[in-house]
Amino acid sequence: MDTRAEVERLTAKFAKAVTDRDYAALGPFYEDRARFLPPGHPMVEGPAAIQGSIRKMVERGIKTLDLHAVDVIESGDFVIEIGRTTVTIQPPGVMALVLLLMGKRKLTKHGKSIVVWRRQRDGTLKIMADTFNSD
Repeated sequence: MDTRAEVERLTAKFAKAVTDRDYAALGPFYEDRARFLPPGHPMVEGPAAIQGSIRKMVERGIKTLDLHAVDVIESGDFVIEIGRTTVTIQPPGVMALVLLLMGKRKLTKHGKSIVVWRRQRDGTLKIMADTFNSD
C-alpha cells in the first residue's frame, strides 16, 4: 500500500471513531509522546490525555467528522498530512435553543489540519503531532 492510501485509510478510520464516539479507538492512533494542539486550548500530551481531550470536544456536540487529505508528504520516517476538515455540530443545552431560533438544528464547520505521522518500528504510522482550526 502506498503512503497516501495508508494515510487516507487511517484518517477515515479516525473520523469514523469520532463520529461513532468510540473513544477507546482514538488513543492507539497516537504515539506515546504525541502532542495535540487544539485551537484556543493548551497543548495536550500523550495518547490517554489526547483521547480525553477529543472526548470532551465531541461531547460538546460534535455529531460527525469528515477528514480529507489534500497533500501527503513523506520524508524518511515522517509523513506530513495537510488536510481539510468538516465537522457537524449539534450543541446541547442553551446553544441548541439559539440554533433553533436561527432556524437551524445543527452547524457545519469547515477547517484545515496538519497531522505529522511517524513510521514506527513495526512499520505502522502513528500520529506524533496533530493540530487543526476552522476556516
